Amino acid sequence: MMRAWFYYRLSRDEDEEMNSLQNQRQILVDYAEQNGYEIIGESFDDNVSGMTFNRKGLGELEIAVDEGKIDVVLVKDLSRLGRHRTQTELFIDHLRQNNVRVYSVTEGIDSTNENDDLMIGFKQIFNDFYAKDISKKVKAGMQQKQKSKGLVLTLPLGYYLDRNTNEVKIDEDTAWIVREVFRLYVDGYGLTTIAKKMNADGIRSPDYYFNRKLADWKPDISKKYLWVQTAVKRILTNELYIGTMVNHKTVTSKIYKTKTFIPQEEQYRHENFCEPIIDETTWKQAQFLLEQRSKINPRSQNGRKLHRYAGLIKCADCGSGFTARTRKWRGNEYVDYTCNSCHRYGKEYCTPHTVRENQLDELVENEVKSLRDNILEESDKYGKIVKDWLRKKPLYEQQIQTNTDKILSLKQQIEDLIIERIGDREHASIYNNMIAKREEEIAALEKKIVELREYDKVCKQRKEHLKNTTQILDEILSEGKISDVNLRMLVNKILIHQNEDKSLDIKFEMNGDFNDSNFIYTEPEIEV
Repeated sequence: MMRAWFYYRLSRDEDEEMNSLQNQRQILVDYAEQNGYEIIGESFDDNVSGMTFNRKGLGELEIAVDEGKIDVVLVKDLSRLGRHRTQTELFIDHLRQNNVRVYSVTEGIDSTNENDDLMIGFKQIFNDFYAKDISKKVKAGMQQKQKSKGLVLTLPLGYYLDRNTNEVKIDEDTAWIVREVFRLYVDGYGLTTIAKKMNADGIRSPDYYFNRKLADWKPDISKKYLWVQTAVKRILTNELYIGTMVNHKTVTSKIYKTKTFIPQEEQYRHENFCEPIIDETTWKQAQFLLEQRSKINPRSQNGRKLHRYAGLIKCADCGSGFTARTRKWRGNEYVDYTCNSCHRYGKEYCTPHTVRENQLDELVENEVKSLRDNILEESDKYGKIVKDWLRKKPLYEQQIQTNTDKILSLKQQIEDLIIERIGDREHASIYNNMIAKREEEIAALEKKIVELREYDKVCKQRKEHLKNTTQILDEILSEGKISDVNLRMLVNKILIHQNEDKSLDIKFEMNGDFNDSNFIYTEPEIEV
């Protein structure tokens, strides 16, 4: 008596009524009873694609084959076994090598029948094409939803989907964890330190709150739902926390096991998609710190915040960074910074360049105040430039009209030259040179017109920009002491040189706009 094993499968993109697991099983049972097969066992996979062979039910079948328990595998049709033409063929060959045949009940195809080999190959091609075609249509539908209004695929910690309204809402039971992660990072703690702090405080990782099944290959320690550095970074970089849904960031092929990252300009962004958990200022500060720390790679002692100037100070003499040390003197605690070359290798390689943190704080504050005064002075200059432009406005408009008339005249000359060139082809090159010169004159005149029209606009924009920068500096200074995150947003680098008399020369390089206070815009010339 033939020993038979049933295998049946259902995937989400198929007709459940036609291919339901119960319907498939009944077909196999009826066939086995009619042909006198002994049913040894059965296995199935529900909601699993036939393009992958990493399936639980298929694994159970393989174990039975390896143990020599069965003679035939009964399937409703070959597509139940698999839709990937290459892997399906390899699996059927594996069964043949173990003297196990595959029989498709509804198709009447037998893997041991040489006459059916061609049909098996044809069926596999058709099944493979069907699966890829369905996958393509499903992806197109999802992509359209992502583009039009945004699609919620998985929610991060701190949010839940209201099944009644289908809206994304804040879960206050877990949102506090997200806020705490951002607060710690902006306050100066590193990714690894935050993860260790969460574990020490007994706070479970996001996998716990979503009841996610952890991968079998992960070590047993991960089953305790511990935080790791990547989990912290994933929270800090998720834009949904400021209410912005971003779709189409990656494209994954389950068939070919590939993952493609989509450029940012091609992603689908939907602002105000849901209520934010993190305010925009905190978000921008965190993103700035993430970018900066990835470049300067500052280090902190285990479990402690980063020192205020860690990674910012460089020795102007040897190029080395500075080491921070906490010292105590007469009951008081302070931090000083020393050239790392001197600290590690000795004074014969470089001098200490020692500077205290409170001294740097005072110098930075003075530098910011000086910068603010320079920006105010620059802003006043642009105010005078705009007033002067208003006084000269009639002259500028007259010059614009004169240049416009010249352009019209030159264009007419070009048209005349083109007509003359048609009648005098022997001297076409001469006409071409004459036309090219007039086109160059037109381009130069158009550039002057743009400069005359945009001059006041550029000056006004620059004045407004300087005004906004001043307001930012005023807000930073109003806090009394410049915070760690504001310090890093202001200062790009601090260079320290030690003189022969052991005095220090300290130079500050400011970040971005704070280092661009000497903008010069040249006034366009007016022809008289």
